[in-house]
This record gives sequence, C-alpha cells and structure tokens, in this order.
Amino acid sequence: MRFLLTLFMLIALALVPLSAHASGSSRAHAPTVPDNVGLLSTIDDLANLYNSEQCGECHEEIYDQWKQSGKSHAFSTERVLQTWRTFIKQGLDKETKPDWDGSKLTRQSIKSHCLWCHEPRIKYATDDLVAEIVDKIIVSVDDPDQGKRDAAVKELSKLNLGCYGCHNMFALQDGYWGNKPHADAIYGPTGEVDQSNHKENVEGINQTLKSDFLKKSKYCARCHHGCPDSVPFWQCRTLYTSYLENYKTNVGGDKRCQDCHMPMDPEIEMASHRFPGVHDKTFFSNAMDIGIEAEVSHFIDNYKNELTPALCLNVIMTSNSGHGLPNG
Repeated sequence: MRFLLTLFMLIALALVPLSAHASGSSRAHAPTVPDNVGLLSTIDDLANLYNSEQCGECHEEIYDQWKQSGKSHAFSTERVLQTWRTFIKQGLDKETKPDWDGSKLTRQSIKSHCLWCHEPRIKYATDDLVAEIVDKIIVSVDDPDQGKRDAAVKELSKLNLGCYGCHNMFALQDGYWGNKPHADAIYGPTGEVDQSNHKENVEGINQTLKSDFLKKSKYCARCHHGCPDSVPFWQCRTLYTSYLENYKTNVGGDKRCQDCHMPMDPEIEMASHRFPGVHDKTFFSNAMDIGIEAEVSHFIDNYKNELTPALCLNVIMTSNSGHGLPNG
C-alpha cells in the first residue's frame, strides 16, 4: 500500500511541470521572475517578501481565519515534509529520465514540482536557497537528533502559502508562470478598497485590482489539479477532475469550489478564509452521510469446530460533496 501511494504521488507530482512548460517557462525548475524583483538567498528574506502579517494589520478578521486554516502551514506539516522527503530521495535522486522540458531532474526540480503551490514565493529563491530548503526537508524527517529535526521544521514553518500567493501570483489565469500580475498589486474579486480600513503605503503594494478569475473554480485547480488542459481527465485523476466529472457533468452541479470552501461569513460580510475541509468535523459531517446496519451472526471455524459470535455490518456511505472522497 505504501509503495502504491508513493508511486501515485510521484506520478502526480511529475505531471505538474507540463503546465509550467506550456505556460512559457524555459526550464521546469527555474520559473521566470519579474525584472523588478530580485532573487533572495535566505529563508528569512523569502518569508519577509510580501509578508502576510502586514495584510493582517488592516484585515484582522480575514488574517485570523487564514491563520486557522491549513494554508497557513502548508509548507511544514509532518505529512507534507515526509511526502517531500520520499519524493526527493526515492524520486528525484534516482530518476534517470529527463524532465518534460528535456532538462535533467535534480533536487532543484522540486522548485516547480512541489514548492510553487505550497510556497509560491519560491520562484524568487536562488538555487542555493532551494538547496538549503531541500537539505532542511531531509533533516526534518531523517535526522536522528530530535532537536535538529525540530529546528529544521521551525525554519521551514516560516514558509507557507500566504495572502500574496493567492491574491497576486495565482490571481490571473496562467499568471504565475507568465508573470501576468503586477508585482505591486493585490487582486480581489471586486477590486474595491475599503478606504476607511486601508493602510497607505503598504510595503511593496501600491494598488488593488479586480480579477474575475478569483471567482472561478479553475482558479483552485492551479494547485488542486496540476495537469494542463491537453491531458484527458481519465489520465489525470485529481480533485478538480473529480469535481468536473462527478459533480458538474454527471449530476449537473452548479456550485463552485468557493461556494463550499469559502462560504460567506455574515460577521465580516466577506467570504470565509478558513477554507473548511475534511479536517473540519462539522463541515465533513455535512459532506458525507454514513448509515450502518448491524446483524448478529456467528462465525463457524470448521477446522477447530468452534462457533464464534460475530457481527455483520452493512455500511452505506453517501457523498454530498462536489467531488470524490477522500481526495486532496
């Protein structure tokens, strides 16, 4: 089972560069960056670039919701780090075939295979910094010294999917690889700014612009799909293709991802940034109905000539979700 899971992860992650290459990146592990933004060489510099804390100074409620969500620690959970460690040591280190763009797969390739979704600002990292991050990922999982593992996790926890990633780098279709967003802008679904609650001269941000792409389910597919449109859905079973096939096509569903995972919060009169999912017990209980029918029976062991009491269970599970469960 572990082998099959690892194989699936390696195949899924390997598909990501297709979209990167199709969008104009010259090398899979080296996405282009805007001319006015230089590359950074330390984790602290990367973490401080468009830091989400400055957004929280004005948008306190939304910032607090984000801090409670999985996106605020998308880079450093135990499951993520262990998956990356396996991908690096069992995948990248042993792969002999070239990447989709013909380049050699190396540990640097994780920059566009995994890290760009979990920490979009990684495109501004130097190769040396990516190498340092890879080393810390290995240490965080494999080092026999608990103190060193904890220290590595602490450093990596500074890097996560923040406000700028969603509201700038991914805010326009194919924007990440094509550098379409203005680097000094924050994009929203309306483009409107509450002037009564707006701090002037936020570092690095000078304008607020509208993006209709933020309101589309395909916006979420940038990270919850990973395959270009040219790849048939049956070849790329992801959360997004499940949504399109099982919900949109088969049952004629009309809800977007945002309707369920970013419901309107009446207290702030804006979409919730908690992003509830399977880890939210109330949210998950509404997504899945589970019925259990039990019948008392016996198990007959013909070899030992024994009659053992048993319980026969008929479990009926009905998904109310807009996609297959489990998924991610």
